Parts: sequence; structure tokens; C-alpha cells
Amino acid sequence: MSNKILVTYATCTGSTRGVAEAIGKTLSEGGAEVDVLPMRDVKDLAPYRAVVVGSAIQGKLWLPEAMQFVQSHRLELARKPFAVFLVCMTLAMRNGESYRHFVVDFLAPVRALVKPISEGLLLEHWTSAKSPLS
Repeated sequence: MSNKILVTYATCTGSTRGVAEAIGKTLSEGGAEVDVLPMRDVKDLAPYRAVVVGSAIQGKLWLPEAMQFVQSHRLELARKPFAVFLVCMTLAMRNGESYRHFVVDFLAPVRALVKPISEGLLLEHWTSAKSPLS
């Protein structure tokens, strides 16, 4: 298995792509080899030692494409370090932090399929933090 990390995403308006690219950049700066790809372009997880999966939120849910990706790859994701993130404009609302406890529940369907080692609740702009995958 290679030392590569996959950061893959589903997006409606492009914001989630920007977040995925920022995550990929931070992981790369930490020394990891990273591919950042839309989910529709990912066919095989075998080349990756770890996977980060993210989705925009629509109607309090991950996008159907993202849920299908996790469902389809759940066995392989369970055998690798697996992290998730969501991009949600609810957190940008006035007093958005007060909604964090509510927004975290949007990941429950993902957690029911595969338990992630890390979760991120994000707006369009992601701030650097040490990743558990690096």
C-alpha cells in the first residue's frame, strides 16, 4: 500500500471542493502525498492508506452521492484511517456555534456505516489543524 491519502468530496455549489482542497493542501504541507478528487472520479481505494470524505449538507443530510460512496466502500473504509467532514451554511448563521450540537447529528447516517477517526464541521473556509491522518 502506498503512503497516499485520498481527500474526496461531493458538492453542490463548489464550496465543498474548496474545503477539500484546503484539507489536501494542509496534509501535503505535513509531508503526505495527497489526491483531491470528486467522488465521481474515485473508482478504487486500494492505492490509499487513508481516506477523507466530505459532503455539502442539503436538507440536513449529506448529498446522496456522498452517502452512496460511503455505502459502496464501507468495508474498505473500515479497514483504513477514515475521516469525514461536512460543509454547512447553518454554522455561518448568526450564533452559528450554538447550532454545532445540532449539525453534528447530520453525520449520524455516515457513522452508522463506518466509524470515522475524525470529524469536521466546516464553513466554506477551513482553518489548518493537525490531522490525525498525517
